[in-house]
Amino acid sequence: MIIIVVPGLTNRASSPTWAFAIHLKKAITPPSVRDLSKFQTSVLNHNLETLSIKQISTNKSLKNKRIILRLDLNESIDKSGKLLDDYRIQAALPTTSQLQKNGNKLVIISHLGRPEGKVVKSLSLEPIAKSLAEKLNYKFVKADAKLPEYAVKHFILFTGDLTDATVRQQLIHQTPADIVMLENIRFYEGEEKNQDKFARQLAELGDVYVNDAFSVSHRAEASNSAITKYLPSYAGPLLSKEIAALDILISGRIKKPFVLMMGGIKISDKAKTLMSLGKRADQILIGGGLANLFLHAKGYNVGSDQLDKAGSQLSKQLLLNLKHKLVFPDDVIVYSPQKRTGIKIVAKNLTQISQTDKVYDIGPKTILAYTKILQTAGTVCWNGPMGYFEEKPYRSGTMALAKVIGGIGKRKAYTVAGGGETVAAIRQSGQFGHLDHISTGGGAMLEYLAGSKLPGIEALK
Repeated sequence: MIIIVVPGLTNRASSPTWAFAIHLKKAITPPSVRDLSKFQTSVLNHNLETLSIKQISTNKSLKNKRIILRLDLNESIDKSGKLLDDYRIQAALPTTSQLQKNGNKLVIISHLGRPEGKVVKSLSLEPIAKSLAEKLNYKFVKADAKLPEYAVKHFILFTGDLTDATVRQQLIHQTPADIVMLENIRFYEGEEKNQDKFARQLAELGDVYVNDAFSVSHRAEASNSAITKYLPSYAGPLLSKEIAALDILISGRIKKPFVLMMGGIKISDKAKTLMSLGKRADQILIGGGLANLFLHAKGYNVGSDQLDKAGSQLSKQLLLNLKHKLVFPDDVIVYSPQKRTGIKIVAKNLTQISQTDKVYDIGPKTILAYTKILQTAGTVCWNGPMGYFEEKPYRSGTMALAKVIGGIGKRKAYTVAGGGETVAAIRQSGQFGHLDHISTGGGAMLEYLAGSKLPGIEALK
């Protein structure tokens, strides 16, 4: 049983706190260890073996090479420079350790935020480099020119100007014992422009290129696209596993019923995926800002939320094409200031929403309804929170369903999730080890599942 308690939530003036329980089948208890079924394992292994991209695991002569490794270490960092999460860092550790063996020299490329080709101090990779160094048991140092030469394992954040040939020459002196990480690659204008000249300058730093950054592979950038013209290029194990795991969702061997759960705000980012994956899904559960768009298209008042015209049109088209599969909230949580009672957070049925309300989460009836659907699923794909997840009073729907999805792994449902807030909810709800695959990419995952060709992946074929 899951108990949901929301401080300040009420459906009547006399109750300061409102609580409800979800009674779940015994089979929904989260497993202590998440194992794939034999069927899922065979499909995943088959997908890995038949990928059309070149995989670094097939290169048996990877010795004494300079390897350029593109990672996604775009973690959340607060204003003081403290890491708020290290999911991507943890995921990168096995690849980093493996590639550095056999006398290889490793140069890591990554980014943080969107500095738009300018040096932004707050977007330095230093906190991330320090975290990686600590986890790998390396001594962290910074260098903008000459590299350290004494016999200690260094993790070097290299801040020199890579467009300067004399600076690039300094990296030749890297020892196999050291790992070099280049400062935020998006500090360079040529990166996001996928500039050939900049890609050639990067390629000078290595003999082999490995892309293990699935989450940026939907963008054509110098460090994941143009660079492949100048070096033998391969997919890393994380990228390969991403593709193989997502391919299960778009294959004919999917375990039924297939439930797709979509939340978040921007329907423009999700419309193609909803159409493409929606054709394979048996039911599509809608929450978050997406629900407001659909409910408005169905004629419901959704309060004071400002709906864009393009989004409204997209929701109407999707209603026409997927109307028999789409499932919408029966009730919602609204922010509704009332002078007489002082009530601010209220659970309301759809017909009770007023023009001044702000709809911020799915309601208890909806959580129960969605839970029953998820309990029957053979496959689940989830992207996007069910409400205004950043604020505690409005994260109940997301957290409850995260626990439900984590729990259904007990009976071997195949579960996949992706997107920054979705991953945060899974982690906060204690379900991180209970899903089959948690994607490091939000936008890349959506585009891949929509059937789009991702430049970073196409470059490895």
